Amino acid sequence: MSFLLRILPKRPLGSSIRLLSLCPTCSRPLPTNLPACTACSSIHPLPSHLSHHHLFGLDEGSNPFLVDLPTLKKRFRDAQAACHPDTWASKSPRDQDLAHSLSSRLNEAYQCLLHPLPRAEYILEKNGLQTNETDQVEDMGFMANIMDAREVIDDATPEHRADVEALIESNQENITRTIGELTSLIERRDWPSVKSATIRLRYLQGIDRAAKQWIDNN
Repeated sequence: MSFLLRILPKRPLGSSIRLLSLCPTCSRPLPTNLPACTACSSIHPLPSHLSHHHLFGLDEGSNPFLVDLPTLKKRFRDAQAACHPDTWASKSPRDQDLAHSLSSRLNEAYQCLLHPLPRAEYILEKNGLQTNETDQVEDMGFMANIMDAREVIDDATPEHRADVEALIESNQENITRTIGELTSLIERRDWPSVKSATIRLRYLQGIDRAAKQWIDNN
């Protein structure tokens, strides 16, 4: 018997949805959106069509980029408790394999939705656009600023710590601004512009990592 799933109608932007799911074995409501039943200790494969958002009962609404992080984190903890491989360690090899599979899928979805960059990349992929590490930004002014920032980090010595800290602060402002831009662009479904902003965000986060690593090492 397949995993029974019914999704309630979408609610206003930013709200959550509740997935009504019944255990295929005992027909009782499942404690989370995963087909892992604590009532009868049965576990089943996850439907392949579920999006990352629906896995956590989050409403994609008109803007799937908007995610309620406290809700996401709580539902991740609850779902992880239900399907963690340790919970099913004494069960059959089939159940153990399913628990590993569900836990892996859950972690993948959680990490994707938790962070703006992979979330934007996921949304782009769902709408037919791919990004990769070799993508370039056509804005030459932006790329010049990225190269200047790299130079500041690469040439910095311990006495330049204040310069690197200032770079981190200004770069974070650019990250925040780009995330805000992505929010608006995704709501408008302007996918080419979403891709461009996503690539810029990747460069900015690369600067953030490099600068913070320099701080840690100096």
